[in-house]
Amino acid sequence: MKHTHYIRQSYLFCMYRNAMYDFQKYLNGKNVLEIGPNKGALFEKYYPKTRKYTLLEPNQYFEKDYKKLQKKHSNVFYEIGGFEDFKTDEKFDSIVMMAVISHIKMEPKKMFEKIDSILNPGGYLVIETNNTQRNLDVYDLVDQNYEKIEEKTSYNGPMKWLKIDYRNVLVYRKA
Repeated sequence: MKHTHYIRQSYLFCMYRNAMYDFQKYLNGKNVLEIGPNKGALFEKYYPKTRKYTLLEPNQYFEKDYKKLQKKHSNVFYEIGGFEDFKTDEKFDSIVMMAVISHIKMEPKKMFEKIDSILNPGGYLVIETNNTQRNLDVYDLVDQNYEKIEEKTSYNGPMKWLKIDYRNVLVYRKA
């Protein structure tokens, strides 16, 4: 498991996952918030197709990467800070949370309420996390309140042999 961090940051790994998953229907033409995007490479191919793409990242180390992304994509914006302290009047059509829930220091109910408050009705939540109890509690709240559209294993195809961990990618729609 200790190699997970390095693999997840790899540009080739991000491109592989982009090839394996088709998220365009949840991102194209939308106002998107991605929480914990790391270097921002995982969904970069979708940036030009979105109306606006906001990266929210607590690690200031990645700011240099976001400045480069902004030069390539005029619709990319970023904020350095955690989800716990994120304040906005903006509503998003899609929220992407790939492998970040376990790093957010909020009670599951408060986390769900915050997600719900900034996600437009009919909007999508693309979420991935490991199966710890706190994370599963957030999933329970999402399952109770949103419609599950898709569920896929995180590591499919040739990447399964890595056995990094056991995660699923789920896509929900807010009613």
